[in-house]
Amino acid sequence: MQRYSLIHTKLPREFILLQGTGCRWRRCTFCDYHDDVSSDPYAVNRPVLEQVTGHYGVLDIINSGSAMELDEKTIKLIREVVREKHIHTLWFEAHYMYRKKLALFAEQFAPVQVKFRCGVETFDADLRDTWKKGIPSSVTPEDVAKYFQGVCLLCCTQGESKEHIMKDIEIAKKHFEYFSVNVFCNNSTSVKQDKELAQWFAWEVYPRIK
Repeated sequence: MQRYSLIHTKLPREFILLQGTGCRWRRCTFCDYHDDVSSDPYAVNRPVLEQVTGHYGVLDIINSGSAMELDEKTIKLIREVVREKHIHTLWFEAHYMYRKKLALFAEQFAPVQVKFRCGVETFDADLRDTWKKGIPSSVTPEDVAKYFQGVCLLCCTQGESKEHIMKDIEIAKKHFEYFSVNVFCNNSTSVKQDKELAQWFAWEVYPRIK
């Protein structure tokens, strides 16, 4: 598995995929990402973090769960890498349930600027409930933006529409500094990709928003 990438476009940064200690939510109907666990995540994470060069001064870290679920040795190594490679901005991902713990988590990396994204997947409350995201239907984009600077959107699953996907994108543009749009790929769950939507997205939407 490739766990390191240097991204030159849009938001230039180093992007790494680490292993957490296990997703504490683990109920999203479309997700089997939580299977990326092992008995020693630090052994997986250390060689990945050793690839960080500080090229852009921005490091984006995701893991199989939320940033708060990284092990202590990995957190310590992140602090060391950030200092040694002169990283000035860190991005992490976290579930909405951790929203009131973000500030405390960020403090340990001071004076680095720490930003967070939330895997909200959609702003459609009904679809979020169907996907068992664990974000109450009453939560608005404004509520999410109080705590998170970015969001991840998921699109092109069966049952979605073009209008729904475009509405999510417009909401994300309005409320967040950064957002990613992830096209669903079939995995071990019962959720399936809508191939026609995925083709439409690739040919018509992606060229406009990339």
